[in-house]
Amino acid sequence: MTLNEHTLIGCVGVFARCTALLLSAPPFGSMVPVNVRVLLSVVLALALYPVVAPWMPPHPDSLFGLFGYVVREAMFGLLIGGVLHLAVLALQMAGAFLDVQIGTASAQLFNPMLGMTSTPVSQLKMMLGFVVLFLLDAHHVMFRALVFSFESATVSRGLMIQGLLDTLSMAVIVSLQIAAPAVAVTAIVDLSAGVVNKAVPQTQPFLLSLPFKLGVGIFMISIGLPILVGGVQTGIEGASNALMNMLRGGS
Repeated sequence: MTLNEHTLIGCVGVFARCTALLLSAPPFGSMVPVNVRVLLSVVLALALYPVVAPWMPPHPDSLFGLFGYVVREAMFGLLIGGVLHLAVLALQMAGAFLDVQIGTASAQLFNPMLGMTSTPVSQLKMMLGFVVLFLLDAHHVMFRALVFSFESATVSRGLMIQGLLDTLSMAVIVSLQIAAPAVAVTAIVDLSAGVVNKAVPQTQPFLLSLPFKLGVGIFMISIGLPILVGGVQTGIEGASNALMNMLRGGS
């Protein structure tokens, strides 16, 4: 690899795509410090450029063209990271459903992975989900999609919208599947309390059932933890397929 202006511009493009990917992809976006992300992006750019150099687009010959080139590369990285982030949001949605159902939705904890507050079960699901992500080598899927994206000259707007919608719908379905056992049992508790309230309204059954519903909900969450692994795997596979379909459509 000869060090010249074409090589430098190519490395800048790969660096922009890697930086945008690490900015939006879980869990690098908010948990990893900026200087570490920049250093990792530099290492990835230097390692990937010799591999993807044959697929790089023609280098711009003006400052405006260089700006558009960097923006285009960054958009590719944001697309890949955004699709993977949508898949991980299924865990947060599942936790939000459970928090509402078992009565812990009013509790707020700071979530360092999102940089904002979230409910306890939602944060627990996301933390466990990130552990499962690395155990399933989901970060390898991200890097494979990054390399494959260089083969695609463009991404069709229709395919991109369709892929994002497919990923979002898959995330909603996976979140419902993860939350289903605990939600079903606590719904039965609410139904029973409603029947008792009809028969003996003076006992205030909904108030009395809150501790029991919380305990049963936590127990069902622990029982349903294996479903989390299957949900994360389904989400990663769905996001990977959506990404590949979008990128193949543009190649």
